[in-house]
Amino acid sequence: MPEPATPGARRGAYSRRLAEEICTRLADGHSLRAICNDPAMPHRATVFRWLRDNAAFRALYATAREAAADTLAEEIITIADCATGRDDVPAMKLRMEARMWVATRLRPPADRREGGNTIAITITTDDADL
Repeated sequence: MPEPATPGARRGAYSRRLAEEICTRLADGHSLRAICNDPAMPHRATVFRWLRDNAAFRALYATAREAAADTLAEEIITIADCATGRDDVPAMKLRMEARMWVATRLRPPADRREGGNTIAITITTDDADL
């Protein structure tokens, strides 16, 4: 749960505690926009400045973004496992594809090279297992 706003939290001074909280929330699948909408968290521009100026925070942030991709992959599996009938398929496919799109962008650029690892999901309503 978000902590109550602390004086000066939005002013922009780097805080290891805030940096770790941001990265924990990122790893849990929250967007930076949602995190920074919390009054106890710094503004997005502040986080981007921290990323530019602080190598330790950059490394922590990159690790959190990779963990977020794993979190989204787990959500995709959960969504797929919840299919109960043919009517669920189009909505579930959309939810899964949206998460895959985001997850691919959370990985470092070296992991997204042209011709690199790709994931494709094809779901049809005539699948016998449904």
